[in-house]
Amino acid sequence: MAAPDIDATIKCVCGVIRAHILQSETDLEYCDEYSIFNDLEAHQRKGTGRSGLRGRGGPERPSLDQLTKFYRDVFQRAQMESDCIIMSLIYVERLVKCTSGQLRPRASNWRSVVFSSMVLASKVWDDLSMWNGDFSQTCPAGVTFSLQRINELELAVLGALGYVVKVPASEYAKYYFLLRAMLIKSGLAGEEMKQMNPLDVEGAARLQAVSSKYQRAASMRQVGNSAGPRSKSLTIELEPSMQKAKIGLEHLVEM
Repeated sequence: MAAPDIDATIKCVCGVIRAHILQSETDLEYCDEYSIFNDLEAHQRKGTGRSGLRGRGGPERPSLDQLTKFYRDVFQRAQMESDCIIMSLIYVERLVKCTSGQLRPRASNWRSVVFSSMVLASKVWDDLSMWNGDFSQTCPAGVTFSLQRINELELAVLGALGYVVKVPASEYAKYYFLLRAMLIKSGLAGEEMKQMNPLDVEGAARLQAVSSKYQRAASMRQVGNSAGPRSKSLTIELEPSMQKAKIGLEHLVEM
């Protein structure tokens, strides 16, 4: 994906996340179970109050520019691959779905939710993902995520997801097309994204294989620094008849 398309996709993903934040302001209930995601340390333990709701003296909702800058800074500092952008959004929305809306991006937790989803996407997909200690150095100015905090968020995200981190190629394709349509409609899509390069079978298989592998490892609690970064790409064996086959992303929607 070209650099202009990466920037546009980040902005589009952040727009979707901000829509979740705005929608959360209509919620009248606050679930104390997920207070660990609160951005304020004083509100990260159960029983610390209804800190998830925006009100007088509460946290202000981020602007799209603020959210985009935060995301872009982490993305660039962590040297993430472009596929992680869509995967991170998949995990954010999966958190909402898996918790029946009890955990969703809010004015009080959006940094922790977005950051932890990006870290998870990087660990699942990137060939050479950073250790958690390295991720603590990727925070934008004025934001701090310590190694202990990242470890806590990683376990909290996996727990909220029920350790289901596998991303089927069909799900990735659906998000790709929705975001692509939004980008084209807004005039932000570049020529490369408009032309839409095909995704071959090997790429589709790798997407599902790496996320399945991480899901199995996470279920065995082989996560965090103990597992370390992957040293090389995951080797995927395909049937000879499929090795040269190519399919478009539109075909993956039905997989």
